[in-house]
Amino acid sequence: MERTAIEGIRQALTGARGAAQNAQLDGCDLDDLEDVMPPAEAELEAANPNVQTLSTYLNSVARSLRSVPSARNECLQLDAAMREAGVPTNWEH
Repeated sequence: MERTAIEGIRQALTGARGAAQNAQLDGCDLDDLEDVMPPAEAELEAANPNVQTLSTYLNSVARSLRSVPSARNECLQLDAAMREAGVPTNWEH
């Protein structure tokens, strides 16, 4: 995975975190997102990130945000970054 693609995912995760905090999700949903993001960020730091592991984490983040209208743009940015990096997306299903 190219470093530019990894950076795109990292930026999208930062946007998703901000959208989640601003969306006034209930505490459990926000806690769940905060539990998933650090391992995803750690995987992005690996010399060769595992695409399937990233897919699991990133799709979970997108699924948590997809029903929040104010987070739609961040969700789509995450989707675009995943596709650019070759990470499978399935959050819309």
